[in-house]
Amino acid sequence: DVKATYKTKEGKIINPSELQQGTNFVAEIWVRNNGLNTVKDVALTQILPSGWEIINTRFTDYETTQSATKVDYTDIRDDRVNYYFTLNRNESKTFKVLLNASYLGDYYLPGTQVEAMYDNNYLARTKGQWIKVVK
Repeated sequence: DVKATYKTKEGKIINPSELQQGTNFVAEIWVRNNGLNTVKDVALTQILPSGWEIINTRFTDYETTQSATKVDYTDIRDDRVNYYFTLNRNESKTFKVLLNASYLGDYYLPGTQVEAMYDNNYLARTKGQWIKVVK
């Protein structure tokens, strides 16, 4: 299973469909292995709309609070974050990324996808949606 939730930095759930320009917020992605086996080489891909920017928190206090989620590798790009990890049976992991609603306009937020890279039996994704960044 995979679920995406958007929150303020204080943890209040927000609707990402219309955000004011300059708003900082957190995308929280929850992943769970409901299967009977450990799944290795799991890839979680979170693609972001062009109107949002990732706030790089690798060297800040915010990042140190996220280090409890064990991953093998994290790849942060301009428009996406990719996580690679192992997910044990009945295990769940939560990933958080700090974002900013930067550019005015209408954009598409693709669904988040998690899959086992070498086993087509494991795949889950969320539904995408249109979002707006407004004044």
